Amino acid sequence: MKRETILAYYREELSKYSRIAFERGLVGGTGGNLSLRIPDTDTVLITPTGISLGEIQPAMNVLVDLEGNIVESPLGYKGSKETTFHLSAYRLRQDVLAIAHLHPPYATAYSCTGNPLPLATVSARVILKSVPCIPCFNPGSKELADSVAAALKAEPGIKALLMQDHGILALGADMNAAFHTADLVEHTAQVAYILKGIQG
Repeated sequence: MKRETILAYYREELSKYSRIAFERGLVGGTGGNLSLRIPDTDTVLITPTGISLGEIQPAMNVLVDLEGNIVESPLGYKGSKETTFHLSAYRLRQDVLAIAHLHPPYATAYSCTGNPLPLATVSARVILKSVPCIPCFNPGSKELADSVAAALKAEPGIKALLMQDHGILALGADMNAAFHTADLVEHTAQVAYILKGIQG
């Protein structure tokens, strides 16, 4: 299959899940970013900075290498300011081919406690196993990228983490898996919140 055809497929895939995440309420405004590693390459497609995920079109997505250099940007956009921590994750986890960084309200509220996400249901415990919380650092900073890397090294198999006062990071073997992990993290946070109210 030609490189152009492969890139076109993944540009559409990234745009589709960007819109789904926005419509699902997992992010608001121009926040959040999604990325896909192009299989068998050292390149990553990432959503552009400053654009709502609900408005992402395929040609807006930016192709970068694992050092963050722009390889291709048909419409001249810059990649998300969070590109650094996406690339940190890809360099550490060969099994990860897609990442969703989103700001779902319940999970983000739990991130503000600085504690791991409570896994109230058996499904969450089986699927997620652990959702640690990393400290708060400025968006786009080296410190934030280093913190993501440290968390992935500490718990090599994790599928998601909370980012204190910020949001969540979900990882997957493809964009579908990363999206569903993000959705499960938010659902788990909602259940934990309801349970806390019931228990008093």
